[in-house]
Amino acid sequence: PKQLCWMRSDDRSSQEVLDHLKAENDYTTAIMGNLLDADVGLRDVLYKELVGRLQETDYTTPSPDGQWYYYRRTFEGKSYPVHVRAPVVGGEGPQHQHQQHQYPISTWDAASPDAATAPILPNEEVYLDENALAEGHDYCATGSVAESPSHDLVAYAVDFSGDETYELYVKDIVSEEVVDHPEGLEIDSTVRWGADDSTLYYLKMDDQHRPYQVYRRTLSTGTAGDDANDAAANDELLFEEPDDLFWVGISKSADKKYLFIETSSSETSEVHYLDLTKGPDASLECIAKRRKKVLYDVEHREGQWLITTNWSGELVVGEGANTPTSNMRLMRCRATPDSEGRWRPMRDNMDDIMFDGGADRALDHVNPFWRHAVVIGREGGIPRVWIVRFGEEECNLDIIDLTRLDFPETSYDVGIGPNYEYRATKIILSYDSLVTPLESVLVDMDEPNNLEGRVVLKKKNVPGYDREQYACDRTTVLSRDGETMIPVSLVYRKDVMEEYTANGKLLPTHLYGYGSYGSNVEDDFDSTRLPLLDRGMVYVIAHVRGGGEMGRQWYEEPKGAKYLCKTNTFNDFIDVARWLANDKKLTI
Repeated sequence: PKQLCWMRSDDRSSQEVLDHLKAENDYTTAIMGNLLDADVGLRDVLYKELVGRLQETDYTTPSPDGQWYYYRRTFEGKSYPVHVRAPVVGGEGPQHQHQQHQYPISTWDAASPDAATAPILPNEEVYLDENALAEGHDYCATGSVAESPSHDLVAYAVDFSGDETYELYVKDIVSEEVVDHPEGLEIDSTVRWGADDSTLYYLKMDDQHRPYQVYRRTLSTGTAGDDANDAAANDELLFEEPDDLFWVGISKSADKKYLFIETSSSETSEVHYLDLTKGPDASLECIAKRRKKVLYDVEHREGQWLITTNWSGELVVGEGANTPTSNMRLMRCRATPDSEGRWRPMRDNMDDIMFDGGADRALDHVNPFWRHAVVIGREGGIPRVWIVRFGEEECNLDIIDLTRLDFPETSYDVGIGPNYEYRATKIILSYDSLVTPLESVLVDMDEPNNLEGRVVLKKKNVPGYDREQYACDRTTVLSRDGETMIPVSLVYRKDVMEEYTANGKLLPTHLYGYGSYGSNVEDDFDSTRLPLLDRGMVYVIAHVRGGGEMGRQWYEEPKGAKYLCKTNTFNDFIDVARWLANDKKLTI
């Protein structure tokens, strides 16, 4: 608000603002009283409970990439993660076969006195310690941490200023020597390798901090400090986006054959590609020129583009703009430039369109593999995973079947985990729910619904948590418009709900909702809820319109909560609150 503009102080030096903040803090202390007392006040009690639920010395799930397992470790008392790897050959203990590789289940014990020094896997080695990077700096945040194709180098972007402006470093993993650091080069957080260890791609930002230029940098064989290696002025500009509404990003295809350059606004996108197999002579090509209100994303599999898009094939009369589908469609065509006229819907083995852009099934993205594709989307208001199985012959494009994965809980959060190998036949999924802490689950893509064949590679340990004491429900509430059903999730202690069921005792209830930008509030596990649940509170999530839980139409006009129909967000929240108090009679 205009009347509060005086509080803006970009350099944090205004004495008037500082005095005001101090007065606000003094007021809080006076009002909260003994709740803020050290050690015994509620604030400190809650803080200790929250910290007590965290296992600070931990690791992420190892996943194979070439001849190495890559993962990260965290340590109690250290602020930043440590990037580590271990050789695939020579591992011991119970393991599960993945072609020539295996997925290890570590016997590391967090409760062991030497947990911080014991390796997760045999012959573990550190290749980037972010704690060491942070030494001598008031601020440190890393962006991309990318191992080179040979696995001999690691490129990383790091911000020491806090303004999201990054520096580029390349380190020799074996010698631990920084072999490239162009002084004065300011970049975005994203770095990608080319086909080999000699080429890097990065983004520069304009004065508005918008990524808008893509550069190719050729590394010399010298070390950091050599003029040839430091001269960012010699880096090649590959692409520049002049339109202030469009932001640029870069990625590599799953098979590592292509570099994709995507430029997009909130309603329109365009993707260019560079064939990395052709070396430095490759020229930048456009997959499909931008069309008004057409969003699309691209992956590559066996000579074809796999395309997620809202392109309906219909134009708004007089505007020349696309009439977007409710959700994204899944299409494919031969991997050639200027391919927009050849996009065709992907069909399953029954010749039915897999993802037609309708309201019932939402498509987020596609992860291709040699004989499979993993599709991430939504159906029935929760995240879903589908496996597309292709024929076993080399470069086979025939679809054998499409399978949606089943899980034992009715509501959950699931997504694809760390999977680096294109020729894999098994994938790691990340799974959790309101009562189940995060798990990494190994799934055979040839038998995706063989529940007995799934392997839990790692469970997140939550100290002191007993899953059997808690339960959750999923229901729907009719909105005031008489037709929209609002998804609602509840989590609680079983003994608390049993008391309500037995005698109708009203329960303290925390109602949460967020509905903006199409962002989803998932039914995932959060240990910070436990102090509320353990004090007898019911935690309720209203999946209100404005998010994307029910697909893109949950956000977009005319019945979502964007622009002129934004009031639906608040009305949905109020309707759920009234249902809790008046219909369910859970609270007041």
